[in-house]
Amino acid sequence: MTRARTVTGRVEVNRRLVRERDRTRSRELLRFVLYGATIALPLLGYVWQRVDFLRVSYKVESLEKRRQELSESNESLRVERAHLMDHGRIERMARKQLGMVDPPADGQRRVQVPGDDRSRDTAAKPLEAGVLPLPAPAAPAARPR
Repeated sequence: MTRARTVTGRVEVNRRLVRERDRTRSRELLRFVLYGATIALPLLGYVWQRVDFLRVSYKVESLEKRRQELSESNESLRVERAHLMDHGRIERMARKQLGMVDPPADGQRRVQVPGDDRSRDTAAKPLEAGVLPLPAPAAPAARPR
């Protein structure tokens, strides 16, 4: 045995000796790590899939709930629109709030605008208030070269 004194005064024994690696122990450790990995990796994959499935399920559930809320809101808006578009209600409001009255029978006149072809189609297709049919597209003008 070799004894050597260090600066601190401690005696070190066998400083130059190096422990040899035990190959069988290294193989056992490697085998243990590989077996553990073959068990742990599929288990981690399964847990990851379950967590991801739950996350997606919660998201789908929240989206279905939001869709249901929007559907109910849409239905209530349709009912409100139908109520507001009721012609009888509009006529009552026009008579009460605006003071409108029916025109006298002899006060109605038909006006025909020269060059307007819609006058003969009007009897066949009545127009809604405020809605006019679009004019036919004009032929493109020839460009000078």
